[in-house]
Amino acid sequence: MPNEFIHNGIAYYKEGKGDVVVLLHGFPMDKNIWLDLIPVLSSNHQVIAIDIPGLGNSNALFINAIHTIADQIHDLLQHERVDKAVFIGHSMGGYIALAFSKQYSEMVKGLSLVHSTLKADTEEKKIMRLKVIDLINRGGAKAFLRELFPSLFAADNRIIFKLEWDALYNRHQTISPASLIALYEAIMNRKNYAETTWNEFPMQWIIGEQDQLLDSKDLIAQALQSDKSFVSLYPGCGHMSMIENRAQFEKDILEFTNYCYA
Repeated sequence: MPNEFIHNGIAYYKEGKGDVVVLLHGFPMDKNIWLDLIPVLSSNHQVIAIDIPGLGNSNALFINAIHTIADQIHDLLQHERVDKAVFIGHSMGGYIALAFSKQYSEMVKGLSLVHSTLKADTEEKKIMRLKVIDLINRGGAKAFLRELFPSLFAADNRIIFKLEWDALYNRHQTISPASLIALYEAIMNRKNYAETTWNEFPMQWIIGEQDQLLDSKDLIAQALQSDKSFVSLYPGCGHMSMIENRAQFEKDILEFTNYCYA
């Protein structure tokens, strides 16, 4: 296992030396989703993989808004004396990376959005999230998570990767309902960055063609908003390419990171 540190209640792994890569996991997982990627990157870079507040070994500090989570990530990186980094954000981690990139753009060497989007929730999506919050409030957190994890995989992959999504559920089924709700509300109320130009640094888009949560064609169109976009479209992949398409995912992330620091 990588070395774990804690700063102001936020847990993180730090491995390797050199130019920094920051890994931000998705909802409702933790930094261990990156355990296969960390050694790939840390041979040439310093990797900082963070438990988002309220998840993993991080305390539930200020998790009411995506931008306040970004501020806490900034505080941690200041503590580590990081002045530049490539940010890799999966799903919710991408939303946090986007907020960070607008609030602290001078620190961003590159941004990889792994199954994530520039767009805010639609009103229809917000209604769906409110129903989930009501379910969790009524004691249905485990039922929600039991349904969520297999849905993150492409339909044809759910049997193939049953052990993996079952392990994710078993690992995360004890997450505090209060944390689930607070983070879901933060996701629901995040800013819309689809109207913004993204030309300050290179951007990477990891897209699953069979992602049930995000439309692949829409994500490809969003990628055109940056004049330095690198798009990887994975056929037969859902929302979890670090598991469903591991070898190609790791290759693409490493190539993008090396490009940003070339």
